[in-house]
Amino acid sequence: MGTSSMGSGGGGASTGANGNTDTNTASTTTTNSATGTATASTTSSTTDGTTSSATGSGGGETMGATATSTTGGSVTPSDPIGFASLNGGTIGGRDGETVTVSTYAELKSCAESSSPTVIRVEGTISNGSAGGQINVNSNKSIIGVGSTALLSGVGINISSKNNIIVQNLRATLVGASSPGDVNGGDVIGIQGTSRNIWIDHCELYSEDPAVQTDIDRYDGLLDIKHESGFITISYTYFHDHHKGGLVGAADDDLYSDRKITWHHNYYDNVRLRIPMMRGAVGHFFNNYIVGANDATEIRAGTCLRVERNYYEALHYSIYTPSDAPGSAERIENIEVSRTERAYPANCTADIPYSYAEVLITNTEDVKMLVPELAGVGKAQF
Repeated sequence: MGTSSMGSGGGGASTGANGNTDTNTASTTTTNSATGTATASTTSSTTDGTTSSATGSGGGETMGATATSTTGGSVTPSDPIGFASLNGGTIGGRDGETVTVSTYAELKSCAESSSPTVIRVEGTISNGSAGGQINVNSNKSIIGVGSTALLSGVGINISSKNNIIVQNLRATLVGASSPGDVNGGDVIGIQGTSRNIWIDHCELYSEDPAVQTDIDRYDGLLDIKHESGFITISYTYFHDHHKGGLVGAADDDLYSDRKITWHHNYYDNVRLRIPMMRGAVGHFFNNYIVGANDATEIRAGTCLRVERNYYEALHYSIYTPSDAPGSAERIENIEVSRTERAYPANCTADIPYSYAEVLITNTEDVKMLVPELAGVGKAQF
């Protein structure tokens, strides 16, 4: 296990309105989020919700965000935007030593140790066909070097740990002979009482679901359960998988402080759960979804702000089940086409942080900008 002297870098209130009026970009489509119903043709494009102001200052302790790159009004911050910026902030292993690892044994030893550490991952790390699980301890940063760092058949487990950053890392359970038995089948699993977790500029994937048709061979790309919260998932490329990610293991797995932000993520050929969310408050903004079947499933008492996302043609875009309904604050999303279904009931999400500095305000630009910004090798680490 090598060492180096390099260090690692680890905001505010916003106001919004419930989606009471919608604007239409095609005359063949009508939407009305006040009544919760919509009709759409298969060739139309709709923009739903009202405008909001994401400026201001506000509640909660935040970590300031410093821009490292700017493209078309969107910046890539060096500290998290969203719920991971609250509750004392998320800096990972910034206060510890920096090490570089290139083997499974080295990564496991460093990630599971008790001391704060910035762990720089070089090249491909595998544990053979058996696969492997890294149980990340508190106060860690796991950061891929360049654009080639890959966990192959190795899952990341964060269980009742705090203050963790995972950045610039490709990860998949492809390569394990029985991937459902590795890390519960999840590429990244967050559970227990975990707090202040930031997943940023990663790439998570398995196999093309049109080819690998067994929906249960793998579980989620990124699943969050139990009393975990104050989590941000940003600038991450999710692709070629059946089930993107759930929040809450079941409709009775609810927690009031399960606060999660997803922003500037690119979902390509992920069929379901973008995300599936249960309980508490969330914020899903500036995400680009293409190749999905059913996308944002809002369940079991959730209030999710769904803001300026771009949904390509799919079956259901923003929806809730009748047996365990959730609600949504829909703001200027584009849905190229969707099967007719009532939207979730309106709510107003409590979003106590600033995010104007990263918000792409013209939803049309999300389709172009997010694939350029999301994934590994897109920022300096």
